[in-house]
Parts: sequence; C-alpha cells; structure tokens
Amino acid sequence: LFTLLASVFSVANATPPEMRCQTDSYNNKTCQDNQGNNWFGRTDSSGNETWRNNKGDTLTGVRDSFGNITYRDNSGKIRGQEDSFGNKSWSGKNGKVIKGRTDSFGNTGYRDSSGNTIRCYKDSFGTETCN
Repeated sequence: LFTLLASVFSVANATPPEMRCQTDSYNNKTCQDNQGNNWFGRTDSSGNETWRNNKGDTLTGVRDSFGNITYRDNSGKIRGQEDSFGNKSWSGKNGKVIKGRTDSFGNTGYRDSSGNTIRCYKDSFGTETCN
C-alpha cells in the first residue's frame, strides 16, 4: 500500500514502473525502483508516514481520525490522498492524476489519466512487487 510512491511517480513521468519493497521488524520500508532510486519509509503508531528517497525528495502522509491520509511533498503541495476504503488518488510531477484501489487480498491496482496501469502484489514474505 505505502510502498508504491516511487512507482506512482515513475508512471507520472512516463517511465516503466517496477519496484520491490521490504518491511523490517521495526516497520521501516525500503523500496527500489527499476531506475535505481531508493525510497525509505516509516509508519508511526498513529498511522502517519514519512518517505524520502536518495535524491532528497520527501513525502509526509498524515492520517486523520477517519482513517483518511493526505500526502504532501517537500514544498507542502498535496501529492496524494487515500481514504479509509482503500481508494487512492495521486498527482505526479507532470500533473497526471493516478487513481488506485486496494482489493481484499491487499493487492493494489493503479491507473493514470493516459490509461497506464500498475499492479502491486505482496508475497507470503511481505515483499511487494509492482509492475
């Protein structure tokens, strides 16, 4: 769910999205996309998220009391939102909007305004692969 940030930005910038993520026992997430970008994420006890990549970009996701989360970039601009039903909406760097939905198995599907799609699947070890 939270590990798709780099892929979403890749689709928004028209590059082929694919990435793998791992979560450790301290709830730290590490993801690497097919372009060699690394993203590091952490979810706190309130469900808020902090993400940064190796280029210095950051995203902060704040969860409200209804379970909705809003993601803002370094400048404070809203880049993404997710509601408590698993519906997601992202705005990439070039302005494309990406919408996503998580199914009952925890797999996530995304589609951008040009019709490009990303599917993310988690295996039994917790590794998430998006392509």
